[in-house]
Amino acid sequence: MLIEGKRPRELCWYHAGPMLFGDWGTSRLYVLGLAFYYTRHAALWYMLAMSVILVAVGWAYQNICRIYPDGGGVYSSARHRSPTLAVIGGLLLCADYLVTAAISALDAFHYLNLNFGRPVVFAIAALIGIGAVNYLGPKKSGALALVVALATVALTLVIGTWALPSLGKAHVSHPEGSPLHCWVQFTSLILAISGVEAIANMTGLMVEPVEKTSAKSIYSVLCEIVVLNLVLTVAMLAMPLDILGDGNVEAAYSAHRDDMLRVIAAYYVGPAFAAVAAVVFAMLLLSAANTAITDLVSIQFMMARDKELPAALGLLNTWGMPVLPLILATLFPVAILMAVADVEQLADLYAIGVVGAVAINLGSCATNFQVELTRFQRIGMGLIAIVMTAIWITIAIEKPHALIFAACVLVVGLIARYLFRHRDQVRHWILEEFSATRLLLPTAPPHPASVSAALLEAISTTVPALHDDTDEALNPQRTGGRILLTTRGNVPVFRFALERAKRQKAELFVVFVRNLAVPALGTPSTPDYEADAAAKKFFEIVARESQGSGVTVHSDYAVARNVARAILSLATGLGVDTLILAAPQHGVLWRTVKGNVLKTVTRRLPKHIELIVRSEKGSARPKPAVS
Repeated sequence: MLIEGKRPRELCWYHAGPMLFGDWGTSRLYVLGLAFYYTRHAALWYMLAMSVILVAVGWAYQNICRIYPDGGGVYSSARHRSPTLAVIGGLLLCADYLVTAAISALDAFHYLNLNFGRPVVFAIAALIGIGAVNYLGPKKSGALALVVALATVALTLVIGTWALPSLGKAHVSHPEGSPLHCWVQFTSLILAISGVEAIANMTGLMVEPVEKTSAKSIYSVLCEIVVLNLVLTVAMLAMPLDILGDGNVEAAYSAHRDDMLRVIAAYYVGPAFAAVAAVVFAMLLLSAANTAITDLVSIQFMMARDKELPAALGLLNTWGMPVLPLILATLFPVAILMAVADVEQLADLYAIGVVGAVAINLGSCATNFQVELTRFQRIGMGLIAIVMTAIWITIAIEKPHALIFAACVLVVGLIARYLFRHRDQVRHWILEEFSATRLLLPTAPPHPASVSAALLEAISTTVPALHDDTDEALNPQRTGGRILLTTRGNVPVFRFALERAKRQKAELFVVFVRNLAVPALGTPSTPDYEADAAAKKFFEIVARESQGSGVTVHSDYAVARNVARAILSLATGLGVDTLILAAPQHGVLWRTVKGNVLKTVTRRLPKHIELIVRSEKGSARPKPAVS
């Protein structure tokens, strides 16, 4: 089996920064209103305290990025301490992503301020639409998310600049109540840290040195969030209460809880600007919902590939998207919105997941003496983990519905994990209890024809093989060259390649290439060839028809996030003379969403490699010119 494990490191800090802002900076769109709702004119002091937490967590995650350059998300880093702890952290992250999708979609339509219909109805429709689009595993949404994130930063800077002359008029009061009351109020705003896990999951894609790239990404976004959050908080406190409450001072604190930034934009810059800004803010929130859904799919996929959850969660469709995780990632946020259609209540559910995930990540790193940390760094990360744990406990006590939600996610996930890991015992128990029923246990599927050691060595730098069942090396006396066939299981094209290899007396390398459309959260996991029914059936045919052909056939299974790059790596790494592509017949929509693999391979394939293109029906197609 092959997997594109060493992903290309293409993210510079100015790429990773906007992507981080798309997750981390989105919380501003509801934290401002919640701060005013909960803490009123003492909001500035709470936002200052939150800024300290943001800086501390940002510093801690910069260290996590350094010590885990191939992925330091909670699921990956906690796995170095305990697989069970990693699953708990991953499930808490799932709880975070579930509510992120729901609250982002709902708040997007609050910002649009539609005069017809209810925001929750539009939010549910948007989530279903996002899920439907993701069925194709779109690759273009990332670029759109970056554009929207940059536009949001620019618009927010305009709002902050226009508000600067009025900051001196802000009415700031001191926090009231006991220290415990102030602490509880503070924990209500902790969702401002949400999204910080995103940067730890990007390290496997960052250009080296990862330590410098991640530091620039984190601190550039952190400065923007901290400075503008404080400026916008003061600007909010400088606005007259009768404006915020539409003449009703008592209602001022809650009237714009869900769309405060739009109101600030209208007051300081103008209604027209606010209308444009609201559209951009809504697009950013919907982009955050899309990111949450794809991250939910990814973490379910990783757990399934790590054999922590049922293998059915790792099955991919034709477009490289795990279908069952996508259905769950779409329907569960919809169900949450049907049950809870209020931003404040969703924020309560939101915080407990992200705080738990961050606490586990920091605690796992601080107590892992196998990683390189100075004493100051270890103590600092440990103290931050303790603070985050105290916040988590406070939320659990003060908001029992949030604890119930997190407990339900953990219980369901851990039960599914237990049943899957002990499926043989469970199956045996069922047979014992219901002796009249006899279950036919599936036989082990045949493995694909084994890949030679030379193939494994040739591709180890780009798509490393994960197992090798062969005992024989390539024949050094070959005279007919090497032919590589990459396919999604097309039998007629395989037969064409086998016949050509027979005529040329060449070695034939058959690689079943499956596209993986989900993002990588941390270290790449190992796909299971046996979970791919189409691949198993194809390799059975390959093994049967190769026997007695006189052709040395090597076959294997590849999962790639960039199919064109994987094909080029295989062709050049193996030193083949001929590349045969099974080209699917797709129209303009497919090429727009997924990209044109054939065009990319044709443009970048070395001139000395002959390219033969066959349609999925096995018919010949004109060979494109190779440049």
